Amino acid sequence: MKNTSSFLATARLILLLSVSLLGFSAFAQSIQFEYDLKITADPAKRAAYLKQSGDAPSPYEQVFNLVKGSMSVATIVDKVDLRKDQYHINSTGTLGSVLATVLADQKLLRDSVGSVTKDGFLTNTYQEKRGNTELLIARVEKNLINFYKVSSRTPPVGSAPFTGHLMDMLTVGYQFMGRDLPAKSIALPVTDGRSLKTYTLVRGEPWDFPFDGGKVRAIRFYKTTSKDDTASFEVWFSEKEHVPLRSVIGLNAQYGATIQVDLKKIPAI
Repeated sequence: MKNTSSFLATARLILLLSVSLLGFSAFAQSIQFEYDLKITADPAKRAAYLKQSGDAPSPYEQVFNLVKGSMSVATIVDKVDLRKDQYHINSTGTLGSVLATVLADQKLLRDSVGSVTKDGFLTNTYQEKRGNTELLIARVEKNLINFYKVSSRTPPVGSAPFTGHLMDMLTVGYQFMGRDLPAKSIALPVTDGRSLKTYTLVRGEPWDFPFDGGKVRAIRFYKTTSKDDTASFEVWFSEKEHVPLRSVIGLNAQYGATIQVDLKKIPAI
């Protein structure tokens, strides 16, 4: 009888664990997005700016100097892991074979973790490393975003007061998965690991977007610019899945470059 009770207790425990794991699996999802990154650059324009300003180019900027006109330079793979109330996005940008050889196989590494809410992804920690530059870290700690270099165990190199909904350069693109696209302009607080900026994205025109041998209906959202912030940004979200089909970043005038990122295929969501 004692053995029977022990057996039943063990069976109940196994059953509870199984139900728990089934529930966890029901809310777990991993989606992979693959993009082609193209750069249009004017190296002479950048060189002239550096000469005039006296600034030194960053190591990762070498890629701009190797681009002649417009060319595909890298593949970006984003892995989006979703749980019931958490997300983790890991992104790796790998240079094409020729540039990888010249630039010693430098990569663009980005990582974002945080919570999933009814209002979208809420960033807790964002990390970014461009080639052989220092690792940048932005972390929400109480009512501050603290910025670190190399390690968050060292004192922060800067901070910004913050309350509310924080996004980063990764979550902006996936912010509307499972939610309606905004019907009008929206203001998004975004961190790039160095600072906090507010992007105002204006809802633009719909377009039958040429994609993967056919056409996909998409909605354009674009960032407003000003005299103090000349960098442009636009993203085309698919009307059905609300994922980014194309993102275009026009860097500040002193860089003389535009970055275009195109999704290769819409994954099953």
